[in-house]
Amino acid sequence: MKFIVRVILFTSLFSCWSEVDECFAQSDSAKTILSADHVGDAPTDTLTSSLMMMMQPGDNHHEVDKGRLAIIGGTMIAAMGTIAIYQSNGYWKDNRAPFHFREDLTYSLWVDKVAHFWDTALLGIILAKSFEWAGMDEGEAVWWGAGSSLLFNTYTEVQDGLSLWGFDRVDWLADVGGAGWLVGKHYWPAMEPFDLKWSYIPSQNLDKAGAFAGQRHLIFDDYEGFTFWLSIKVNSLLPENAKPYWPDFLAIAVGYGARDILLDPHQVWYLSFDWDMEKVIPQDTWFLRALSQTLNYIHFPAPAVRIAPGRPIWYGIYFGN
Repeated sequence: MKFIVRVILFTSLFSCWSEVDECFAQSDSAKTILSADHVGDAPTDTLTSSLMMMMQPGDNHHEVDKGRLAIIGGTMIAAMGTIAIYQSNGYWKDNRAPFHFREDLTYSLWVDKVAHFWDTALLGIILAKSFEWAGMDEGEAVWWGAGSSLLFNTYTEVQDGLSLWGFDRVDWLADVGGAGWLVGKHYWPAMEPFDLKWSYIPSQNLDKAGAFAGQRHLIFDDYEGFTFWLSIKVNSLLPENAKPYWPDFLAIAVGYGARDILLDPHQVWYLSFDWDMEKVIPQDTWFLRALSQTLNYIHFPAPAVRIAPGRPIWYGIYFGN
């Protein structure tokens, strides 16, 4: 998992999005004006055309802003270059081998496969919102974001293929699934109530020696510290007459992780409340909507219960390991 590149990308693009947030707010205001009856004596066609140009961030009839696209490209190159160097020093540098395939279907009890899926989806949504900011329409941006994310993750799989690990085709299929999840969320309304989220607390294995010479356990493979959550927006699934009785911001999530991976690997399962960030964060501007959609890939602290293994353990607030 390439978490650091997400942080670098999101931090850099956050400042870019913030600068145009006021413009987005004006765009939302323009929509209100357009729907109002008091358009005055202004020529309707001219007023409508002017307001419609303001309705999409960075959009001028869906012409891509080359300056913003250059910012995105430069940020991506810098961040992905940084992550490639970091991974090379932690994984590949001292473990090179001829390209080969190798599947590992037991290590980390498939937490690594879920990580590949989630990781590709998260990078995809960040890139999609970045491309949308640059002027692409939402559907086009989703395809470019998912494709770019899958391309980068395929590059890392190829690098694994040139090392002792080998190209893991199941890992790569999980990457494909993560890209597909992002596209499916955009086009298939039945997926709207569901979010795949992640929480992390560093484990005792972080930065310790790995199985191969020169390898260190990086945050990418510190799987003992990972918990993945399938979050369900309960209010979206309730019948209309029951919706007022369940807060629309409150979801329920099922969590899965693996612990003691190196000595005595075992699964852990959780049931937790969760927060729908698209309901917690105001949706007044394009920037806030983009921010909330991105943060909906993170499981924030909430009351939870560990339901397996063993007897239930209750947590007033739970975030990770």
